[in-house]
Amino acid sequence: MERAGDGGAMAAALRAAKRQLRAELRQRLRALGAAEKQRQSRLLGRKVIDHPKYQESKRIAIFLSMPDEVQTEEIIKDIFKQGKECFIPRYKPQSNHIDMLKLSSAEDISSLALTSWNILQPSDDDIAREEALAGDRYTSFWSQSPSSTFIGHSVVHGQKP
Repeated sequence: MERAGDGGAMAAALRAAKRQLRAELRQRLRALGAAEKQRQSRLLGRKVIDHPKYQESKRIAIFLSMPDEVQTEEIIKDIFKQGKECFIPRYKPQSNHIDMLKLSSAEDISSLALTSWNILQPSDDDIAREEALAGDRYTSFWSQSPSSTFIGHSVVHGQKP
């Protein structure tokens, strides 16, 4: 049984375990060649596209991939090919809040602003885009990141939403 004073030690141990796991995952990712990363991205993309929840969804929120992540480009192309609505994140500076904003097409990605973190996203003055969580329509959220919640928050390196 845990004593009242052990909470701090337990939290510290959890943070240390998370750091170690992140470091191990980064090392494993670096060890994968580009062809293997692409192969795994294609396999995972196919699993997502074939998933019944994806198939029945009309509105899908998905993250744009960074070079060292599962590539989402094929999924995004399929969203538009199937006539679904696609939403991508816009991160707020100095905040853990994320808005999921509508893309008009896969080609719309090339018009997005590049942030200081090298992330493509709608600019702050782009206010015409629909927000996925506005209104009462259901949106499916697909994320390759274990560091996100589905209520518009990013949990980065242990930050709480």
